[in-house]
Amino acid sequence: MHSPLALLRLHVEAVWYVQLTNDFALTSDGVQLPWRLLAADLAGERVFISQPDILPSERAELHQRLDEALALPDVALPGVNRKVALIQTATPHITPEAARRIARPLKPSEHALLHLFYPDAPADDFQPEQEPFVGIIDDGRLLCLAHSSRRTAAACELGIETHKEARRQGFALAATLVWAELVRREGLVPLYSALAANTASLRLAAAAGYRPFAHITTIS
Repeated sequence: MHSPLALLRLHVEAVWYVQLTNDFALTSDGVQLPWRLLAADLAGERVFISQPDILPSERAELHQRLDEALALPDVALPGVNRKVALIQTATPHITPEAARRIARPLKPSEHALLHLFYPDAPADDFQPEQEPFVGIIDDGRLLCLAHSSRRTAAACELGIETHKEARRQGFALAATLVWAELVRREGLVPLYSALAANTASLRLAAAAGYRPFAHITTIS
């Protein structure tokens, strides 16, 4: 069982391709991050992660902007991004058996369906690090896809999308559950995150048994 702090590390390292030291400092590895300061509210604890080159004057400005953002949680502010990071700890709304009757892993011979699902994606966009690919296929057409949008040696972050006409049929829930099961079989932690304003994604997470372990605010 991972602590919220350990889960935060897994999430940050997976989503932004960075490495954190034991005291949650970013290592200088040349990764260009879309934010300067990250604040994560865990169970009774707030953790800060900042770019290593921040000067004291900029740090004070960033923390002032953070305080303003936290005081106005429902207001969209320039340069402020709010998201929720979740882990599967509750019973899903459907059983694993029911999920497997709806969604299944894609076979290598079916990977061409990925390019039909994402017609604008580059030809080499789907790589082994995005596995497992789990989908709902009907009459040779991929209607819903779950995959690993980010992967590290310890965790995978879910990527999920359903064609508009195939929504509200339980496809995304089934694909999410099968994907998580396959990730755990690899000995990895299946993570889920969504923008705090994305109520549809958060409803899907709740139905799949995911519960928040961190509320994250980033300042760019």
